Amino acid sequence: MSGDALRWLVGGIVLALVALLFVAMARTWRTRARRQTAAVPPVPVPTDVGPAAGSWDGFTVATTRADEPLERITAGGLGFRGRGGVTVHDTGVVLHHAGAVDRWIAVDAVRGADRATWAIDRVVEPGGLVRLRWTATGAAGATDLDTYFRFPEGGAAALAALQGLTTTHEHPHPAGEGTN
Repeated sequence: MSGDALRWLVGGIVLALVALLFVAMARTWRTRARRQTAAVPPVPVPTDVGPAAGSWDGFTVATTRADEPLERITAGGLGFRGRGGVTVHDTGVVLHHAGAVDRWIAVDAVRGADRATWAIDRVVEPGGLVRLRWTATGAAGATDLDTYFRFPEGGAAALAALQGLTTTHEHPHPAGEGTN
């Protein structure tokens, strides 16, 4: 076999292995999203949510299992970082995420809100993220989650509005203290 033919053969094998790796990664991501959909089903925004206390745009950094900032939730459009934000109502929270349908979190599912410094694939200055702590209920039962946001103005008003939901309603799961 000539040198050129050997290089083409090795290049073809390497290319095939890389393609197989990408196919395996895509299948794993889809399988994970499908499995998590039973635990974190999408909840459409009801038509009667009432007036908004406020709406804030910024970036949705990640949604993870509660107190596990490296365990990303991929179901229902929650898996990717991107433009997003929240709209707070007395009856709950609307999560906005670019490229995904808005998601409703009823006030009874909000467990708290605080500041965080890091979540999967993002580290910022101390307290630079706003963390919304909530519970999703699906076919797999209740799953406690944390959604992290980065707001251009720091998010003090968004954090206050989210915390206001937990101070006016009693919740079975108290919010965590401190930052990650």
